[in-house]
Amino acid sequence: MGGVGQQRRLIGFPAVVVLIILIGIGVVAIARTLRDAEARPGLSDHWHSAYTVWDCTDGEGGAHQPVFEGRLNPQGYPYDPEGIHSHSDGLIHIHPFTANAAGEDAVMGKFFESMFVTMDQNGITAAEFGVISAVDAVCDGQPAVMQIVRWSSALTAVAAEPDERIYEDFDNVRFKRDGEAFTIALAPRDAAVPLPLTVNDLLGVSPSLVADLSQPEGPVEFDDDIGGNVPGPGVQDP
Repeated sequence: MGGVGQQRRLIGFPAVVVLIILIGIGVVAIARTLRDAEARPGLSDHWHSAYTVWDCTDGEGGAHQPVFEGRLNPQGYPYDPEGIHSHSDGLIHIHPFTANAAGEDAVMGKFFESMFVTMDQNGITAAEFGVISAVDAVCDGQPAVMQIVRWSSALTAVAAEPDERIYEDFDNVRFKRDGEAFTIALAPRDAAVPLPLTVNDLLGVSPSLVADLSQPEGPVEFDDDIGGNVPGPGVQDP
């Protein structure tokens, strides 16, 4: 009997070792996946996001503000120290030049820096529209606050259903994926703000985003039984 028990222990021990190894491989794979996600955008990525600045105190009902134009460097190119900038097109171009602007460091503050913009809870300042102050600002009878409203997919976004609203620490708002939309707004908390006017321009610069578009009806199916007897378009005689 002792021999049988010892044999079972000998068989069970390798199985436990194999199980531990498999669990370890799984943990490493999950950690690597999470690490890779955090590491993007990388130095080989070229992402784009749509953005706008919205001021609820401008006119009746609010208005979009002029897009950031930034400045040119001595060589005549847009000032862009780290690879997050705009071409005066209402889009944020995100292609990090250095590790300082990649992964978790690909943040809105880098964009503001390249466009000579400052933003905090008191307001936003840019050469293109001056100062938008949140001090004592009121819209629709409610206090208005500075905020950044984010949609993870600009092409399928619904204005009233953003993925995130940020009310502080604006410089550290991350760019998480290609094709996002951001409305930088002075508006009451949780108020509906419009999407950027340039959301549809993203396909022109990031055509791969078309793969993210949903097809509620599913893939198109073709009928293989259709023959050559299907009537085509005709022109009726007058």
